[in-house]
Amino acid sequence: MEPIKKIEIGLIVMFCIVVFFSISFSYFENLTLFDSFYLTIITMFTIGYGEIHPTNDFGKLTAILLALTGTSVGIFTFGSTLQLFVEGYFRKANRMRIMKNRIKNMDEHYILCGYGRIGKVVANRLAKRGTDFVVLDLSEENLVSEFEKNPDFNYICGDATLDECLIEANIKNAKTLISAMPKDSDNVFVTLSAKRLNPNIHVVSKAEETVSMDKLLIAGADKVVSPYMIGGMRLAELAIKPDVLDFFSTFMSIANYEYNEDIDLRKYNISKKYEGMSIFELLNHINYNVSVIGIKSKNGSLSVNPSKDTILHIEDQIYVFGTYDQLESFEQYIN
Repeated sequence: MEPIKKIEIGLIVMFCIVVFFSISFSYFENLTLFDSFYLTIITMFTIGYGEIHPTNDFGKLTAILLALTGTSVGIFTFGSTLQLFVEGYFRKANRMRIMKNRIKNMDEHYILCGYGRIGKVVANRLAKRGTDFVVLDLSEENLVSEFEKNPDFNYICGDATLDECLIEANIKNAKTLISAMPKDSDNVFVTLSAKRLNPNIHVVSKAEETVSMDKLLIAGADKVVSPYMIGGMRLAELAIKPDVLDFFSTFMSIANYEYNEDIDLRKYNISKKYEGMSIFELLNHINYNVSVIGIKSKNGSLSVNPSKDTILHIEDQIYVFGTYDQLESFEQYIN
């Protein structure tokens, strides 16, 4: 039985005992209800001041029964309350220890700095993909709330602009850092710190102001995203080309929600192993049903919807379309 349930039962039984014995003392000892209640309490909790005490055999027998039952119920209730706090503390401490060890042993993981509205969307997306990630934020309430719902949630409550917090997030072994801090100045600082601690880490940062985008790139960010710019472009495209975007959105929605297929578009670099192969030979060699919808050569030229006879060269980048599982398997072979 859960401790909270034991406490509820104990309190109910204690209330019944107090009512029953208060009435009994009032009847056998000819006391007022208040004096009977007072005698019941001091007897149950073994206080015994002595100014009110049983004077006849029936009163003394009632006191004996109260001492046996009331004390036992009181100990039971107190023990259950203590158990609740002790188990809760140690359970939380154990879960925190497991989480810290999990973060310490992570490799090629993501670090998400900022758990606001945008940060939560990013975290949900990473969790859906099964990606290992750590959230860094100052709002302990939001982090603990998420941790209570999901024991696999990894977080560090601290200032992401501080080196010690990034080190605690195991930035040395991290693959990507996503900076979604509320202030652009904080995103710049996080980017600088991340690149200093791990020069090879891939940094994607949010920019509230357009003027901050160049500063973030200078600070070392590999990619900078402006939510307002993307939102504005989306609104404009929906107004100019509603049919095309509606078709694509509908297609993605049907695939995701009706057929439970997580369709995605990814970019891969062509290694020396596949130098001189055609697209057809590559897909046939790997034997995966994905679609190559674009090729970007090392000189920067982009070919959309290339034919299957197109020859691949080292350092070419191919854009591949497929389901999440197909792309995961394709990535294992192409790399």
